[in-house]
Amino acid sequence: MVRMFQIALCSAAVMLAACQKKTEQPPRASAEPVAKAVAAPPADPGKPGQPAAKPDPGNSPLEAKGVEMMNQMAEVFIANPHDCEKLAVDLKSFLDQHKELLGQLAAMEKQQTEEERTAFELRNRAVQQQVLTKVSPTLEACQSNKNVEAAMKQLTAD
Repeated sequence: MVRMFQIALCSAAVMLAACQKKTEQPPRASAEPVAKAVAAPPADPGKPGQPAAKPDPGNSPLEAKGVEMMNQMAEVFIANPHDCEKLAVDLKSFLDQHKELLGQLAAMEKQQTEEERTAFELRNRAVQQQVLTKVSPTLEACQSNKNVEAAMKQLTAD
């Protein structure tokens, strides 16, 4: 479960880095209309309070709590789309409040086989995708903020 958080956040960071490289385009050689060059606006990533994807019924009670926590963490990102310093403070506070659950999830994950971890990730892929969609805009805006980076390291510390 903790690995799922790490995968989701790392995936978002990798996607953002790849997207930034793609957006750097050479100047146009023709007088092609600008309207054709403008991509469609991205889908609304979500707003605070929107319903979260439901955890898979095959999850254990502890896994279900972890999925719920991941959805709540996405709400922290949504609530701070442009204020990276507030995001860092709120993220640290959130992770501190959920330290016990994160520890339980990490202990469970250490006891699981690779097949069990993979099965969990497959069962909950929709939740992971929704979380990625929600956190990506804020993560992009705050990717170079050292305080956000430090808060995120709390999640990856074992």
